[in-house]
Amino acid sequence: MSDRVEYWWISYETDIQPGEVTFRAGIPAHIRLIGSRDIIAAAAVELVERLPATPRPVLQRAVPPPPTAPQTSGSPLWLIGIIVLTLLYWFSGQLFDAIK
Repeated sequence: MSDRVEYWWISYETDIQPGEVTFRAGIPAHIRLIGSRDIIAAAAVELVERLPATPRPVLQRAVPPPPTAPQTSGSPLWLIGIIVLTLLYWFSGQLFDAIK
């Protein structure tokens, strides 16, 4: 049998506080008070009123895209460009003199 968990206002030791009630076959089995790790027998408490269900998100979170592999440039075009710029820088004075 599957257990069903609901949230209720519970009267326990003259206090009314929220608790998590576990039902088995429609019968309260045990109760855990919110903010406590203690589990209490269902016979020791009185269920006062059921709490509303927890709100559901209206919009679903977008699934993040899978990480892509870093792009490696297969062509050495950028290296050729740097070499050409370096050569132009080194020989720019001589080129301008030849053009005159």
